[in-house]
Formats: sequence, C-alpha cells, structure tokens
Amino acid sequence: MTHLSKNLVYFGMGLFALTILFRLLLSHLLQATQFNAVWLLATVYTVAVFSLGWVFGKKDKQFLPLFDIGFRIHATTYVISNAVAECWLLLGLLSDYESPRIIHLTALFWGLGLLLHGLLYLLSRKQAIKGIKRTDLFE
Repeated sequence: MTHLSKNLVYFGMGLFALTILFRLLLSHLLQATQFNAVWLLATVYTVAVFSLGWVFGKKDKQFLPLFDIGFRIHATTYVISNAVAECWLLLGLLSDYESPRIIHLTALFWGLGLLLHGLLYLLSRKQAIKGIKRTDLFE
C-alpha cells in the first residue's frame, strides 16, 4: 500500500459525498423520530457504498494487478466514514437521539474488523510478490 490509485481517490471522493448526505439525512430522520425510515436510509447507504467500492475496485483490478485492492477500499471507507462521523459530533450536528458513545463504539468494532481484515491480508501476501499475485506474474 505505497500509493493511492486514481480510482481509490475517486472512490474516496464519492464516499465522502455519500457519507455527508447520509449523516445529514440520518440526523434529520432521527430528530423527526422517523426510526423506520432510518433503517431504509442505512440500507440504501450500505448498498450505495458497496456498489461504489465494487465499481472502482473492478476498475483498479483491470489496470493494476494489485493484491490488496479490497483492503485499500475497506481502510478508505473506515477512515472517511468515521472522520465524517467524528466531525459531525465535534460540530454539534447530532440529533437528540444520536449518542457520541455509539459513534465511538462503531469506530472501535469496525476498527477491530479492519484489523482482522489487515491480518488476513498480511497472511495472504505470502502468495504475492510485491503486491502482485504469483499466478498473474507466472502465467
């Protein structure tokens, strides 16, 4: 993970915009006590972020034979989503029904998942040479 690809930067920019929109709508829906709509919003956001990652990850895989594209996207999603949530908290934009504790617990448990993903990536790197799959090098 020595550089950022063009597609990863585009993914990050799209994710940032989606996350700002998500936080804005989430706080609004929670403040209006429309809790059922929150589930729909969260589902739409999850599908949109996954689709964005899928599209830009596929583009990266076409041009860069890197082994760690999934981990890069996961790490980028973690950093941007949690940075936006923390900024939302620091700027006092949370609704009355949002707790700072939930934001921090989400970052903690997601971080543990990212750590596990990172460890699995490091273990799988043994099958790669300089981040490129051996099968891609020696075909």
